[in-house]
Amino acid sequence: MALALKRIHTDFSPYEGQWVAIDRRTGEVVIADEDPHVVLRKAKGRNHVVVHGRVPYADEPFRDHFGFA
Repeated sequence: MALALKRIHTDFSPYEGQWVAIDRRTGEVVIADEDPHVVLRKAKGRNHVVVHGRVPYADEPFRDHFGFA
């Protein structure tokens, strides 16, 4: 029996500069706020919700974990 997984593509562009939490099943943004503590507090205890992180601005430089752009 083959198990097929459907990729989830979420458009984060409306949430630039905000911290977001998404529903793992649908990829839909369910919580967004400027303050990460608000997002963490609202996401706590909710099933299938994961805090994705902060959405960078389009012109914001990307830094990997070594500090390179």
